[in-house]
Amino acid sequence: MIKKISVVVAALMAVVCVQAQDENPHHEIGISYGLGVSLIGDGISNGLSNGIFDSLSDCKWTNEKQFGTLGVEYFYRLPDAPRTAVGGIFTLARYGEDVENGGVKVGERRRTYMSLMPSIKYYYVDGKNFSLYSKVAAGLMYVHAKSDNLKDHSSDSANSVIFMGQASLVGLEAGSQNLRCFMELGVGEQGIVLAGLKYKF
Repeated sequence: MIKKISVVVAALMAVVCVQAQDENPHHEIGISYGLGVSLIGDGISNGLSNGIFDSLSDCKWTNEKQFGTLGVEYFYRLPDAPRTAVGGIFTLARYGEDVENGGVKVGERRRTYMSLMPSIKYYYVDGKNFSLYSKVAAGLMYVHAKSDNLKDHSSDSANSVIFMGQASLVGLEAGSQNLRCFMELGVGEQGIVLAGLKYKF
């Protein structure tokens, strides 16, 4: 009798565990805002847009405007490896500055960066209200650089595609099982420091 009860209890526990696993969200959508300039993309776009001001001496780049990096990401939690999630990240960043010569504004430079990066995430701690993880992403970034010379009313633009990535060494998220705030520290196109909101379903 005791053996039969033990078998029934074990079967019920197995069913409960399977249902609990099925109730865990497998999908997540997040939006983030990050700070930290992409030095690689910035260097390339500056090189592309410097030519229009080569004839001017004593040029200074002033009044820098940074939009920062807006990120949208999607991840899918693998059923056979619940601590691992795969997905993709899209980022948009804009930067600009004025060009001065002898204290007078003579031009403007604007750069736009758009990235699409496949990504993988691993959870070290995975609770219902708190998680700790790391994330790595790598893909391509489209760079559009535009310069306007106000002195001779000329303009120039250039486009390029380069390899880009993101490595978030430490990621923290907290909240309910479905809606969480998160913050990450790392390096790459999403930012050195980024924070946002994610929804799991």
